[in-house]
Amino acid sequence: MPEIEIDPTTRIEGHHSTTLSVSDGEVVRAESEMNMFRGIESIVLGRPPSDAPQVTQMVCGVCFTCHRQASILAIEDAARRAGMFDSVPLHGRLLRDIMEGMFLLWNHTIHLFTLAGPDYSEAVADTGFDRLDPVDGAGYRAALRRQRELLQAFSAFGGRAPHPLTYAPGGVTADPDPETVEEVRETVAAFRDWLGPTDALEAVLSTARDRGPVPDHAPGLYDLCSVLVAAEEAGATGFGVGPGRFYANGMFYGTGDRSLVLPRGIYADGRLRRPDREELIGGITEDVSHAWYTGDSGGPATTAPPPEPAPEKTDAYSWGKAPRFEGQSMETGPLARLIAADRDPGDIRASPGGDANRSSTFNRLAARVQELLIVTGLVESWLDELDVDEPMTGEWTDDFSGSGVGFWGASRGALSHWVDIEDGEVSRYQIITPTTWNLGPRDADDEPSIFEEAVEGIAVPDVSNPIDVMRTVRSFDPCLGCGVHVQGPDHNFETTIEPHAPGGEQ
Repeated sequence: MPEIEIDPTTRIEGHHSTTLSVSDGEVVRAESEMNMFRGIESIVLGRPPSDAPQVTQMVCGVCFTCHRQASILAIEDAARRAGMFDSVPLHGRLLRDIMEGMFLLWNHTIHLFTLAGPDYSEAVADTGFDRLDPVDGAGYRAALRRQRELLQAFSAFGGRAPHPLTYAPGGVTADPDPETVEEVRETVAAFRDWLGPTDALEAVLSTARDRGPVPDHAPGLYDLCSVLVAAEEAGATGFGVGPGRFYANGMFYGTGDRSLVLPRGIYADGRLRRPDREELIGGITEDVSHAWYTGDSGGPATTAPPPEPAPEKTDAYSWGKAPRFEGQSMETGPLARLIAADRDPGDIRASPGGDANRSSTFNRLAARVQELLIVTGLVESWLDELDVDEPMTGEWTDDFSGSGVGFWGASRGALSHWVDIEDGEVSRYQIITPTTWNLGPRDADDEPSIFEEAVEGIAVPDVSNPIDVMRTVRSFDPCLGCGVHVQGPDHNFETTIEPHAPGGEQ
C-alpha cells in the first residue's frame, strides 16, 4: 500500500506532518503528527497565579490574546470559588471583548487570505481569481494592509501586539482616553468599509460565482466569496468531511449578563445541547496512547499532570494528545461555534454547503467568512457602548488556594486552561487547545482524530500533489505553536534569567 509523507505542512502556524496510506487512489488511513514537544505547563508551576497569563500567552505569537484570556478566566474562576473574587467590572469585560474581537478579525483575515486563500487562487489552482494570488494579488495585498491596521489598533488598548500587557486578573489595566477609542473605532469602520455589509453576502457570492466586477461597497467580501466559489468548484463541499460532532466553548460576554454572545454547545447525533460547566469538566479527557508522553500524562483534565515526555514510546507518532468529550472526538472552530449559535448568515452553509451543520472543507471556510462579518458588527457596537470613565478593573489578590477552569473560544476553536493553586502558588496547570482537538492522534481504541477521519476517503489522483488533503488540513487553521513546543534532540538546556531591577545595573 503506497504511503505519502507530507512533511512539513505548509501555510499553517507551526510544525506538522501527515502520513497517508493510499489504496486505489484514495486515502484509507491518515496519521497526524505534531512535531515538537509542549512543556509550557511546567513553566508556571510554583509561580503566583497572576504570572500564569503572562507566561501562557507566550505559548504562541499568533494565538496570544486567547491564551491570556483563558488563563485569566481560569485563575478568576479559582479565586471566585475560593471566595476571593467577585466579578470583572462591565466595561473592563467589554474592553476585553473588543480586543478579543479585533484579534479574531485579524486572525481570520490572515487565515482566509494568506494561509488558505492561495489554495483557491489563479496562481496556485488556475481558478481565475488572480486577486487571491499570493504577494501580487490585489485582494491579497489589500487584506495584508487591513490586518496590519487592525493589529496596530489593537495595540492602542493592549499596549503591544503580540503579547499584550493590559489583560489582567480582575479586569483590564488599560486606561484609554476618548480620542484613542475614536481612533480605534475609525480603524474598525475602515475594516467594515473594505469588508462590506453582512446582508450583501448572498449577492456578492453570486457576483463572484459569475466572475463579475468587484463591488465598490464590498471588495473584501468579494475576495472572500471568491475563495468560497473556488472551493465549491473544487468539490470542497464533499471532501474533508468529519464525523459531525462539534464542540464550542462560546465566547464574548458583551453588555448583557454572564451569558455568552456566541454560546457554548455540543452538537452530536443531529442534536444540539448546552452542557453546563460541570458537564464539560466531567466529560473532557486526554488520551496519550499514540502520543510521546508517559501513560500518566493523560486522563481527566482535572487531574492530569504536566506532560512527561516518552520519545521512545512504541506506537506513538505525535507530540499532541488526543482530547475527547465523553469518549468521542469533537471538531471545534468557527463552524462549531456557529452551529452552537444556530447561525448561518446568507444560508451559505445550507446551500451550497449542503447542510448548515455538515462538517466539510467548504463549510469550515464558509463559517470563518460568516464569523468575520458577525464579529465586525459586534466590535462596532461594543466600541459605541464602551465608557472610558467607568471602572475597568477590580480588586485582586494571589493569596488563596483553589481550582479553576477557563473556557474560551479562540479563533481556532475551543480552548481551556485548568489550574490548581495552593497557598498563592500554581501547583498544577493544564492547557487543551483547539488544534489538539482537531489534529491530535488516534486514541487507545485506534479511533482517529477529526482531521485524520476527515481526510480518509479523499481522492488522490496525483500522489505528488495531494492538494485536497492540504486544503482540508488548512481548513482547520491549525496552530501547532499552541499544541506543541520545543525539545532539544540531544541535550537538556537550563537558563536562569535575572529580572532587571529599576535603577540597578542591566
